[in-house]
Amino acid sequence: MLPISFMQSYPDLPIITLSPGQLLISAQASIVSTILGSCISLCLHSEKMRIGAICHGILPRQSKLPIPGHFPYLDTAVPHMLETMRSRFGLTPSELTVKLFGGASVLQPRTTAAHGPAIGQQNIAATLEALTRFGLAPHVQKTGGTEGYKIFFNTATGEVFVRRLPHNSAKSCAQMKERQATQ
Repeated sequence: MLPISFMQSYPDLPIITLSPGQLLISAQASIVSTILGSCISLCLHSEKMRIGAICHGILPRQSKLPIPGHFPYLDTAVPHMLETMRSRFGLTPSELTVKLFGGASVLQPRTTAAHGPAIGQQNIAATLEALTRFGLAPHVQKTGGTEGYKIFFNTATGEVFVRRLPHNSAKSCAQMKERQATQ
């Protein structure tokens, strides 16, 4: 549930739930909600045009053939978002505010040399790498750690409300997403 003051500020905006592997680019004002464990949400916003974009990336790099309209891989979702913002609205990367959330180590809390970095850390690195190719860096970054988040993104204002999830909730969500990603 959103905080009462947040809800009172935007009573008429629709609330959209963003599922893993989805992204949304919208000129229509709305609140986009998603739950993150090891996954990443990148929020892009144009203050000038009041347009927002958000993705819910599951894995760092594309490993399977793409499915139209499905963006689980951060190395392809990020460029798609930026290219669409340019082609559809004429926005350059420098006109966007960038906010990055998620990438927690909820399933593999400790990184070990034998297993490599946890998936959350790989997701963070892939997103930052993709942003760097466009000359961007996050204005706000709340990533890593061992706790998941539920975020609410206002596509018109660029505001993001972040709520920390109890470790067990984030772990359950991450396990479900991991099963979905391997199917």
